[in-house]
Amino acid sequence: MAQKNWSGKTQGGAFGQKATYYYFRYGSLRVIYGLLLFIIPFYMIFDKKGYRASAWYARQILHIKKWKTPFFVFRNFYAFGKIFLDRFALFGNPNRKFRFTIENNEKFKTLLNQPSGFIIASAHIGNYEILSYSFEQSKKTIYPILYGNEAAVFQEFRTRFFQQNNLDPIILTDDGTHIFEINNALKNGNVVSMPADRSLENTKTFYTEFYGKTAQFPAGIFHLSVTFNVPILTMFVVKESYRHYKIYIQQLTTLETGTKEETALFLCREYVKSLEKILHQYPEQWYNFYPFWEEQKKL
Repeated sequence: MAQKNWSGKTQGGAFGQKATYYYFRYGSLRVIYGLLLFIIPFYMIFDKKGYRASAWYARQILHIKKWKTPFFVFRNFYAFGKIFLDRFALFGNPNRKFRFTIENNEKFKTLLNQPSGFIIASAHIGNYEILSYSFEQSKKTIYPILYGNEAAVFQEFRTRFFQQNNLDPIILTDDGTHIFEINNALKNGNVVSMPADRSLENTKTFYTEFYGKTAQFPAGIFHLSVTFNVPILTMFVVKESYRHYKIYIQQLTTLETGTKEETALFLCREYVKSLEKILHQYPEQWYNFYPFWEEQKKL
């Protein structure tokens, strides 16, 4: 039976993540990119759930012809492999630099200089996390919301970099204590950051049209914006070339009038429009390797 929800865990396993980290103390990024070309076919064969999800996205959403679908899946897996390696290249050698170009950066700077807090809604597109390790600002503390069942080694690497960049992670917990941390962060005029394109079981969601088909999106981030009356920026970080990323920033518009629920749903739909726009440009850089659309979950 197909997996219906995301597990909250990054692929790669603790051993693979630790081995990749140690390689990058001295190893070449270009060389291991080349090795990926030989590794990806094995993932395509043995990661059946990931392959099916990517192929369904290619055929049903992007309308790629059947004979071209394996080539798309290869490019999708290869793009994911490169962003995974980029993270660990930075973990293993902090002096290794990546270049970022930013579209609409004035929105981000304006909100950083205001006393009230705001929310960054990212997605599993490109490599938002690598930007987190490269933030150079001291105006506000940024609180990235993370899932708690990642491999311990990955969390250890993350924490080390967060401490250096004025980031203070909030870990999602079963007992709900993370809610108080999120509330305090926004009350104190800081920034809460999280992806808004995955939902876990037992969390409130919105159903909305995404690429013409019904899909679920987490409602919590949009309710936070309404409850605390703070704006939401979408921030997508896509890979343009070797060690070069482009950052797309957009502030979501909100309803002038409406109930809290209506306003939160409107924000969710604005987020989805922003998500669709970036995926039209970078369709191979979306990494949700599980059944995402409701129609897909029924298969």
